Amino acid sequence: MVLIFVATLSQVHLGIHEVQLLFFRSWIAWWDAIPGDKKLSLPMPGGTLLGILLIINLLAAHSARFKLRWNKAGMMLIHSGILIMLLGEILTGLLGREAQMPIDEGKSVNYSVFPREIELAVAQPDGTGTDTVNAIPQSRLKDGAEFPMDGFTLKIHSYYRNSDIVPEEKATGEFERTRATEGVGKRYAVKSKSRETKMDRRDLSAAFVEIIPDGEKAQGRWLLSNVLKGEQSFVVGGKPWKMSIRQRRLYHPFSIKLLDFSHDRYLGTNVPKNFSRKIRIINPETGEDREHLIYMNHPLRYEGLTFFQSGFDNNDTTSILQVVRNPVWTLPYISCAMVGFGLLWVFSQHLIKAISRRNKTIAP
Repeated sequence: MVLIFVATLSQVHLGIHEVQLLFFRSWIAWWDAIPGDKKLSLPMPGGTLLGILLIINLLAAHSARFKLRWNKAGMMLIHSGILIMLLGEILTGLLGREAQMPIDEGKSVNYSVFPREIELAVAQPDGTGTDTVNAIPQSRLKDGAEFPMDGFTLKIHSYYRNSDIVPEEKATGEFERTRATEGVGKRYAVKSKSRETKMDRRDLSAAFVEIIPDGEKAQGRWLLSNVLKGEQSFVVGGKPWKMSIRQRRLYHPFSIKLLDFSHDRYLGTNVPKNFSRKIRIINPETGEDREHLIYMNHPLRYEGLTFFQSGFDNNDTTSILQVVRNPVWTLPYISCAMVGFGLLWVFSQHLIKAISRRNKTIAP
């Protein structure tokens, strides 16, 4: 109860996704009791630790108090169902993943993206349409960080978890003095912002980076951000390179092509009535090439992933699929069924006893 109360208070400043990670899917939760400039972080048991303690408590109670009897079968089913439910939530937090796959009509995509996580990607084209990509995770992006590459070092001059980027002519005194000297970011100014907490918004991360060839001075400073579309190019040792800050990607051994997307509305309104998308699955490893129809309440389950409609964009020409991997998705159904049968068993036993006592009372 205390954990839920504290997490609810923190949700105002952090948002539901951050709270879920920091409080409910952690071993130790650090609660910022005084949000703002003054920091007072208090440790408390996280959701993962509490779940494991509850499991141990139930197992200990059964081993010490309960015996295998038919009249106790209902309670054992109920408690076993609760155990499976707790275990399923812990495993979902550890193994489950959610991403998105935006696809334009007529285009193919072989990766999904995490809408709330970024990465700094440095790619070297080989001239045949294939890029060798070095992806630096968000957790390693910080001021002054250096990353050795093939023939040069990429240095993070300044990193902003969330930022406001405006044309330089609109910048006020609140914006940083640092400016890019190369690339499309030369025309923009940046300032740091608080993290986004709304469900339908994301952080706009940014970083000023420097390219330092081995044994030479820095070539210049670039502004990278997931709000600036496309990649920025540079050359080191006669070799072309590209870099960008983008949403973290999860590549798949197959690709999905969007053949057609339909978004039906109720007559005279903008209320969605039906979504459907005709796709083609192309898997070079298995030689599979087939079409499939995804529509409301009928997702695609493929390669351990579940694909279902999440949104749309660009005047209904872009379909956004939610991509979910949860290897223990059946555990909640099993646990609910066990709890339901257990309750039915317990109530039936009480009903039989009550009827038996009533019959003995009215017997002549």
